[in-house]
Amino acid sequence: MLFLTNTVTRELRAQSAPIQQSYSSSAQSTDVEVASLENRAPEAETKAPTRSAPAANVAGAAPSREKGLFRSWRLEALANSLGGGFTVSTPLARHFDLRGGANLLSFGSEFDVDGLHYDSRIKLRSGNLRLDWFPRHGRNFHISPGILYANNYVTAPSHVPAGEHFTLGDENFINSVDDPVHGDARLTFPRRVSPMLTAGFRNILPGEHRHISVPLEFGVAYVGAPTLRVSLTGTACQQDGCFSFADNADAQQGLRDEIRDINDTLSNVPVYPVVSLGFGYRF
Repeated sequence: MLFLTNTVTRELRAQSAPIQQSYSSSAQSTDVEVASLENRAPEAETKAPTRSAPAANVAGAAPSREKGLFRSWRLEALANSLGGGFTVSTPLARHFDLRGGANLLSFGSEFDVDGLHYDSRIKLRSGNLRLDWFPRHGRNFHISPGILYANNYVTAPSHVPAGEHFTLGDENFINSVDDPVHGDARLTFPRRVSPMLTAGFRNILPGEHRHISVPLEFGVAYVGAPTLRVSLTGTACQQDGCFSFADNADAQQGLRDEIRDINDTLSNVPVYPVVSLGFGYRF
């Protein structure tokens, strides 16, 4: 009986040994996996913020078209008090643009002053360079200091109709029929390079427009007071007879008085108004 009991016990132990060995191996494998996960956990925690950082930077960054010199261009065609022209601008920084342009205008006009008829011819040629400052994030309203280069002049051939009355200063004259009084007038500006300051809106259209804009701008350029010069020749008459206008002292003094009054009026306006409306397109 004791022999059978010992034999059964040995067989049970032999059968249970593989199961215990398998359980021990499984436990060891589980311990290794847990340790591996514990070792990798700090690395995963360290790398997680690194992967999310670029997404945060991209979300907070301004569009590339608004950043950096020459990253984008804006072309505007303008009709303004300096003439028809254009400007080209490019962003410098978040609140600043660099803008330059040119204007051209030529036209003629006829008018009379105290009996003298003037046939004026006006030629305006100018270029400008400005720094646009946008105080608000919308980049619409801007204040723009700059420099204006202008080569403007006005010429006005003048004459008095034959036999007509005209006045210079305090002197009254009658124009000759055979040799009527005639001459030239010129309006000149003292400055070629002038400071200018303008303000306006990049786009007055309602709503948001990606490429198209209608800019409005106004301001002044300090060009200095223009000066009028007039020279007259021919024959004029008064009650005591006719005389050469160029050689008569009283006639020349009357001409100087007339021009001085006009220049005194012009001296009150040393600035040139700048008013502009246009059409713009951003590339």
